[in-house]
Amino acid sequence: MQNGSGMNNVAKSICDGEKKLGMDSHLADPLGDESGWIWDADINVSHTHIPDEVLHKNKNPTIWVGHGSPEHVFRTSMEKVGYGQSDSWMLCQNWIRRADACVTFWPRNQKIWQTMCQKGRKIDLVTLGVDKSFWKKVPSRGPYAGKPSVLTAENAVWEKTPLDLLFIWGTYIREVLPKAVLHCSYIPHNMHRWMFPLVNTNGTSYGSVISATVFGHEELRNAFCSTDFYIGLVRYGEFNRMSLEANACGARTISYRGNPYSDFWLDEGDTFTYMVPQLLDIFKGRTEPRKKKRVPNIKETVEGFKEIYDRLGK
Repeated sequence: MQNGSGMNNVAKSICDGEKKLGMDSHLADPLGDESGWIWDADINVSHTHIPDEVLHKNKNPTIWVGHGSPEHVFRTSMEKVGYGQSDSWMLCQNWIRRADACVTFWPRNQKIWQTMCQKGRKIDLVTLGVDKSFWKKVPSRGPYAGKPSVLTAENAVWEKTPLDLLFIWGTYIREVLPKAVLHCSYIPHNMHRWMFPLVNTNGTSYGSVISATVFGHEELRNAFCSTDFYIGLVRYGEFNRMSLEANACGARTISYRGNPYSDFWLDEGDTFTYMVPQLLDIFKGRTEPRKKKRVPNIKETVEGFKEIYDRLGK
């Protein structure tokens, strides 16, 4: 879907990367008109959804890409109590059964999806990369406010919610570091009725800049290069596209324990036992940065998909 999501950006970057390698690759919007569809495509790759009429007309192999963690898919499906196309868990089960190949970018998710497969089915693990010709360190247009300045800009779904930060920032962080400023963007408007009463009540709003702003790519790259830390609280310590982009831009990154691309890890659990003292130690320079993993290039992702295309005979 053309919604600016991580799924949309990953799909577009793979499509662009395939074109650079000489493939005839097209990005189609499942909610748009039919003009974007190539009805005799050799391979259909589903990042969000492929309409039934496309699958019925095109009998060539289909690859399903599992973007959200199994827990996220299960939770959102159960909370919506949906059915048919609104039931994301049902859709995943259907794709695992019928797709010609299933792909994930996370080893942990691969293990979980694999438990749901029938004998003989393999969940492919493909390296997730970004276009490092764009996502790189550039001169800042000016430092963001705060000592330190801390940026978070995750999609505020439950698996990436900034809620823990908003609970502790106004008192437990700013009491010790009164000049620290949290720059928190991408809070959807329909969440403001909960988020803003919270930060106004507990004082977090006095030491933060919180908004629904969604950065364009150039502005986001500048933000990575203009703040002291980027913190992305993805559950289970998983990496995501945002963490890859931040690290590729040279940001000092903080995540839950497990993200191989982060400079610093926080332990999940009781916020006051782990997050508060660990963040203060990081901000004060008392914690040495990890030796993090190199951020892959999008070419590595494209090559991983090419191997699957070749295996399917296309």
